[in-house]
Formats: sequence, structure tokens, C-alpha cells
Amino acid sequence: MESHYEALGLPSTADDRAVRRAYRALLKDHHPDQGGSREQFLRIKGAYEAIIGERPPEDHEPNASAIEHSDGELCQSSRPTYDPDEGDGETTGNHGLEGLTISSTHLAVTLSALVHDVPLERLVDGHVPAAADRTVAFFRVQNTGSQTLSWQGTANTSFIGDDGFLYEGSSIVTPHAERLPERWCGTDVDIAPGMALDAVVIAQEIPADVTVETVMYTQRVPDPEGTADDGIERYLFELRPLVRERLDRLPFSA
Repeated sequence: MESHYEALGLPSTADDRAVRRAYRALLKDHHPDQGGSREQFLRIKGAYEAIIGERPPEDHEPNASAIEHSDGELCQSSRPTYDPDEGDGETTGNHGLEGLTISSTHLAVTLSALVHDVPLERLVDGHVPAAADRTVAFFRVQNTGSQTLSWQGTANTSFIGDDGFLYEGSSIVTPHAERLPERWCGTDVDIAPGMALDAVVIAQEIPADVTVETVMYTQRVPDPEGTADDGIERYLFELRPLVRERLDRLPFSA
């Protein structure tokens, strides 16, 4: 059986950069809009998504290597998680926006908003070095399981464009995360059972002529028996035109 790497013409030792280069090159020849075979295009796209989805994406933003994991201390609130039964998320974070929700036994993840061309200086209330307008996803995440889970939005969120390419999360505002509005948090946070988090994920630069069709978050979940490696759950939010329009608004008071 052909492996995902073989579908891209690569050895199994290829790194993410080589995978992306091969994927982009193959798209030029096989995308249906360019007269290629849809079956071949889907095979290439599926192989690419499978490989990238198996490991956290690399971050190519400037100075990304200097950004360390935080446990929420860079969020504006000293307690970024909250009890959703107390109504904090509705009054402080999501302001009544329904969004799109995908639930599992571990998490209920709501894409509350997906806003394009957001000036990052406005989002974090001040100057951001090398900032540009970006696409920004706003999530509400609730731990519905029995074990503490680590939300890693920047590393594990992908924005899939209508060009078939996956654009990753960016760490560009992580050093300024304490300046995000209200309860919104832009860092990695551990979420205890029953607790919720309002999370922001900034996309890396997406070409102006590309439309985001799907947002995907990948979560590692523990094996309940503790006898095997952690599993992976993927939360796929498909954005039809009317849905994109409804979500394209900031979910807090500007």
C-alpha cells in the first residue's frame, strides 16, 4: 500500500519543509482548476494533511524559538479558565455569538469567530513588531472529560485555504498576550475537567486571494487505560459562505 510520503514522492525521513515544497509543486500540476485529476488531487491533499496532522507544525515567525511554553501567566486574567456554568464566557468572552461547536468525550470546541484582516496592534492594544493584518480565530474550549488537557492553539490549529494549503498558527503576539482584550488568551493553557477557556489563535500570513474554507484543531488526548500512547482528536470546522460571513466579526467590544 502506498504511504503518504510516497504519494508526495518523498522518503519517510522528509521534514515538514520538504513536505510543503513537494505539496505545492504537485498542486501546480494536479489541481482541478489547472486541469488536473480530482482523484489525484484528493490523494495528494489527503497525504499532505495526514503527514502534517501527525506532528505539531513548525513555527516560522521571527524569534519564535525564544517563545517558551506558558501556563497562562501571559494571559490578561490570572485565571484564564473559568466555570462555564457561572456564565463568565457569555458575559465576558463570546457576547452571545453562537459559532460552530464540535463536541467529543474530551472537549467541546466552539469556533466563536473567524475574522480576517485584523490589525494586530488593535487586537493587543499597542505596537507589535513586524505586525501585519492577520486572520484570527476565536475559540471557546470546554473540557468535558475527566482529565486535565493542554490547549495548544497556536501549534495545533491549521487554516485550510481554497488553494488546498494548510496555513498554521502564528506565535507573533505570544510575547504580548497579556494585552489581549478581556478574558481572551493566546498562550498554551491547561484546562481542568469542567472548566472552559476563551482562546485566540493568530494565523500566519495568508495570501489575499485565498479564502479559508476549513479551520482544524488537533488535540492529543490521554489513553484512558494508561497502557498506550495518547490518541489524537481533530476538530474540523467547515466554513460555508454564509457561515464565514456570520463569523467574521470580533467577539468582544471594540
